[in-house]
Amino acid sequence: MTYVGIDIEQFIRDPYGTGIQRVLQYLAKEWPSEEVQADFVIPNPARGGEYLLLQPEQAAALIGLAFEHREPDDDVLGIVHAYVAEHVQSRDYTIVKLGDLVSLYDTWLLPEVSYLPSVLERFEIFRRCMRTVMIGYDTLPMTEPANYRFKPGNSAWVSEYFRLLAVADDVVCISDYARDSILDRLRRDRALPIRVAHPGGDHLESRRSQAPAKTRFTRLGTLEARKRPVEILEGFKQAVDQGLDAELLYIGKKSSSDEAINQAIQQAIDESYPVVWVQGASDTEVYNLVNESSVFLSIGIEGYGIPVLEAIRVGTPVIFDGVQPAGELMVGKGALHVPCDSSLKLKDMFIQYGNAQALANVRAELSQASVPTWRNFAEQVAHATQH
Repeated sequence: MTYVGIDIEQFIRDPYGTGIQRVLQYLAKEWPSEEVQADFVIPNPARGGEYLLLQPEQAAALIGLAFEHREPDDDVLGIVHAYVAEHVQSRDYTIVKLGDLVSLYDTWLLPEVSYLPSVLERFEIFRRCMRTVMIGYDTLPMTEPANYRFKPGNSAWVSEYFRLLAVADDVVCISDYARDSILDRLRRDRALPIRVAHPGGDHLESRRSQAPAKTRFTRLGTLEARKRPVEILEGFKQAVDQGLDAELLYIGKKSSSDEAINQAIQQAIDESYPVVWVQGASDTEVYNLVNESSVFLSIGIEGYGIPVLEAIRVGTPVIFDGVQPAGELMVGKGALHVPCDSSLKLKDMFIQYGNAQALANVRAELSQASVPTWRNFAEQVAHATQH
């Protein structure tokens, strides 16, 4: 039996329901305990020098809090820390010191992107005495610099995180794109193990509501320049100006990296374009909105694209363009590649697929059962942790 410590301190410090934290949640929910025994490890927020060991089901419940509390006024960090404190008081979690961690585990897994000095220093310490594994995500500063705006003094720890990706004993990447970026840009030694495991989308029930009377194009996720939210908006506005009778729905909180994106969307709303922006939606609200949409858009650069799988799982066809690993994976099963690399092509896409018959043809190919599973993803990560 292999014993694995899984470091989720980053979640405790920043628990706001990101795509990476969805991976954490289902890594915990689907961890194959019969093959590899795992503890999800967090520092005790109330007492320095102590670590709490959570069983997979305990970690899944903790991480799930970030997806249950999405309202803008929710103090998710406070909710998470209060939850941990309550369970510590009830002695539901095992409490150990740093030295105990070294003796407990055969492998140390860092499943998140983290620039926290405590996380990275701990990983480096453990790298000297046990097997280390990381999950490789998304884009890199060298491929999408606009997505990386670091606080002053933080660049050294950013560099350290990417250095560790290059030297860890094994890396499990969420897509071929992520793997190739790590090999080509971080220059990871190609003799070291590196593999691809696709995150799942089967956390949603397979269902389908009746399509809305008016075509609704939906975009879900963080508002980052690499995901082309403004270009999508401009193409949609041009199509509306030419007579398109449809709606564009954005689901996601405000951009934290580019205020101009937020302003562009709000201006379109103020100008009475049929644009709707939903922020702070709960998991249930997101699923209902996507389920009630005519088509899901994923344009630009994604390290993977879990929302693409979620849309197909609930029966909504996907139109994609750019670097879209999940979209490529689901071509012919609910995802359609349409060139959208200019506002003119985006306008043409909106006009073409604002037509109910064109969308019906895409929907006819949709296969909800073809969506990758979280169990398979967790099994592949667990396999990488074994000697």
